[in-house]
Amino acid sequence: FTSFVRRRIDPNSAYYFAMGAALSSATTYLSVTLCDGSSRKLIAGWWYFILFISIIQIFIALYTMSSRGGTEAFVSLWSSTVLLLLCVGGTVIMRKFQSSVAVGFFMGTVVAASQMFLLMFLVLFGYIEDRLENDLPVDGERLNGFVCLVQAALLGTFAAILAAHRSEILDQKISQEDVSVAYEAPKRTTVV
Repeated sequence: FTSFVRRRIDPNSAYYFAMGAALSSATTYLSVTLCDGSSRKLIAGWWYFILFISIIQIFIALYTMSSRGGTEAFVSLWSSTVLLLLCVGGTVIMRKFQSSVAVGFFMGTVVAASQMFLLMFLVLFGYIEDRLENDLPVDGERLNGFVCLVQAALLGTFAAILAAHRSEILDQKISQEDVSVAYEAPKRTTVV
């Protein structure tokens, strides 16, 4: 039986396993150094930072819609709508619906949004060259492009962190549902 299984295993599977182990150890290092070893706190903190950058990006999109016309206004409106839906849906999934299907769907949408913002960064910096040739101001496009690049990096790393620790999050959710004892908030210790 083992010889049959060995013939069926992809020769690159060791590479993918090593890559997954490296990602898991890197995110574990981040959770130990930043969040006292809690992968849930690392994921939550990373998500809150993405929400903060999203608010900034929505304000930039509102400015772009009011000061630019046509295509730029549509791109800003579309990206802010996608971002708003991602933030609301992601927060609902992270807080309430932590099933494997919901978390998997959420990871897919985060990766897609990350790629969208990377492409927006590239398009905006290409558009800057066109505006410079026409002697038009480009400060808004530079800021928006930089924020799109930051958002793409944050979303991509968030998806990687979530993928590396997905099983721990789902296991903790199941184990919390199995316990019938009511949750008590930790008591704050005071030093006198």
